This record gives sequence, structure tokens and C-alpha cells, in this order.
Amino acid sequence: MIGLVAVSPAGRPLAAEPHTPHAPHAAPQAGPHAPAHPAAPAHPPAPGSTDRAPGADDSGPTLPPRALVIGVGAGRAAGEQEVSRLVLAALAETGLSRHAVAQISTLESRTEHPAIRRAALVLGVPVVGHSAEELAAVRVPHPSRTAELAVGTPSVAEAAALLDAPGGELVVPKRKSAAATVAVARRTAHGRAAAEAPAPGVPAPGSRAPG
Repeated sequence: MIGLVAVSPAGRPLAAEPHTPHAPHAAPQAGPHAPAHPAAPAHPPAPGSTDRAPGADDSGPTLPPRALVIGVGAGRAAGEQEVSRLVLAALAETGLSRHAVAQISTLESRTEHPAIRRAALVLGVPVVGHSAEELAAVRVPHPSRTAELAVGTPSVAEAAALLDAPGGELVVPKRKSAAATVAVARRTAHGRAAAEAPAPGVPAPGSRAPG
């Protein structure tokens, strides 16, 4: 420590005052309950995040469970994927859910067609077959003379869909690909109840007819 001597105007020395260097300011100490680190700010939601359940889909109309019947006609040349692609495209374009499909209906001689079996597998539904005579008795908006000459009924897809949707309506008219046709009918509540409660000894709708 260095002593400094002050001199009076008369020349006599005054008492020396010690000089102490200024101590640096100490940082304030945290209290016993203060957190070691300041609380981190909450993370904002990630871009694109949502509180909707995964897989929720409200893009289409609400339908009663298993209210749709898919009518299908398939030529022998139809590829294995042809019917399923045509069906899925028709449902998507009209806003109908594949989960509302109850069954595929077709001509009894086509129930084992690979393209129709593939479509049934994709949708997880049974295939039901009808005779040409049964289908020919159904009035349809788009009959075909070519189909009548080929298989004995002027309609397969539309007729089969309407036949298994008693009292219902055709919601997707016949659509065609190279070797297949599809149509979609919606069952009414009364028609569904009748289909789901068959008389004793009558096969339940959805059981595959022998082909």
C-alpha cells in the first residue's frame, strides 16, 4: 500500500491517508431459491402441426356405415388392377368413402374374375353374383345393346348396383375403362335393414354366390 503525504499551505505535512484501489463490483449472488438458469421460453408449434387426429378425413359427405354397393362389369381381357383402379377413382372423384362400401355386385359368371377379386380384396368386401336374367329385369339409365348381345343383359354394373341397393339410388352412373365398367348405388336405411336381416335359410347379403 502506497502512503500519500499532503502538504499544508504553510509547508507542514499533514497526516498521510492510505490509498486503497477500488475493488471491482461483485456480481449479485443468487438467493437460495433462485434458479440456476433462467426459464427457457416455450417452444412455438412446429410449422404445419395440427391437433387433428391422424387419418381424419372430412372431405366427403357423411354416409351411413356400409351404405354403398359397387356394381362391376368386367370383360375377359380386363387386367388384374383395372377394376380396383376404376372403382377407387370413381369413389375419390365423387367424394365417397371406400369405407362405406358394403359389397361388389356383378354377373354370376364373373365372380371369380381376377380383376373383380382384386377389387374386393382392396376394399375388404365380398362379391355377390346375379344371373343375366335378374340383371336384365332392372331398369337402368344407360343400357347397352353390346352388353346385351355379349352376356344376355343390357346392363351389368348399373343393374347389379341397383339390384343390391333396394329402394336406393344410383349415385355414380356407369363409368368405363378399356375392359371394365363400374357404377355405385346407395342403399336407403330401409333397404339396409332388409339386407342385414335375411329370412331364415336365405344367405345373408354379402355372401359370394357360387360362380
